[in-house]
Amino acid sequence: MLSVKNNQKGLAETVVDFFVTGEKLGWRGVDIQGETTVEKDHGRLETRRSLLATDLSWMESAQREAWKNLGALGMIETTRETGEKISVEQRYFIASTGIKTVGEFARSVRAHWAVESMHWTLDVTFREDACRVRKDHAARNLASVRKIVLALFQQDPLFADRSLRRRRVLASRNSAYREELLGLRPRTSNASD
Repeated sequence: MLSVKNNQKGLAETVVDFFVTGEKLGWRGVDIQGETTVEKDHGRLETRRSLLATDLSWMESAQREAWKNLGALGMIETTRETGEKISVEQRYFIASTGIKTVGEFARSVRAHWAVESMHWTLDVTFREDACRVRKDHAARNLASVRKIVLALFQQDPLFADRSLRRRRVLASRNSAYREELLGLRPRTSNASD
């Protein structure tokens, strides 16, 4: 599963044109799978419409061949309603031949988003992309430690109202809080900045 971005200009134009034209023509003669889910949480209503096309015979062969195992094109349209505010966003994807149904596609996109979200959090909170450690297994070891620390912060209810960055700073300055996070001492801390 790959998100189609504007830096892949020819592919992005082809995929967007396919879905925009298909919508306008009501998908006449095109085998398209669709699924809509609705979630209500934290005062927000989110409607997610997923479309998947597995017949790519209409695509230029050079474009199909440029992406090995290309098996489907997909679109996710997300409509978010918060009070009076409504926002609509379309995201486009290419998928491998392993994705056969719109349900598999929707689940894969959600899983992909969760991974991207974790990487974004690691970069923002721990500046992971700025790390220049490359010797032996050091980079992989540090990445593992960052993920463990992120999980510890996410599971910690004590300062849930604070940002991950603030909790990281607090843990670096307060040994009692750090020991509680690591399970080295029972939870008793009233740690503060």
